[in-house]
Amino acid sequence: MIPFLTTNQTAPPLISALAYALMISLVVLSIYGAVKYHDNPGFVKTFKWIQFVQLLALYAWYIGFRLPLANSLPLYHCRLAMFAMIFLPDKWKIKQYFALLGASGAIFALGYPVFDPYDFPHITSFSFLIGHYALLVNS
Repeated sequence: MIPFLTTNQTAPPLISALAYALMISLVVLSIYGAVKYHDNPGFVKTFKWIQFVQLLALYAWYIGFRLPLANSLPLYHCRLAMFAMIFLPDKWKIKQYFALLGASGAIFALGYPVFDPYDFPHITSFSFLIGHYALLVNS
């Protein structure tokens, strides 16, 4: 478990062609699931909880290891959209803006992934992947 939570930076993990194909396939599957099940309250609630736990775990890692706040800055548009998708009421117009930002940002981030400089598997890699897939579905 120690390598999963390490604070010793190395190099971003390399992504094989197979892993990249799997990532893109999951993007398509996520979009399909979001379109098909967007009216299912259980589906919506599940992905909001996944997003919440992902953010909680990432920030707990930052706080638990006393990492400087600058490590999570700037507040990327995806991260802002994640918070908006979880905490803003559904009928607010600003949430629609963040949903568009989140959906496009998640597709771009997963289409051209740039991981943090830690060996895989690491909490930041999982947070990147789980966070962007959940954001795509939630948006």
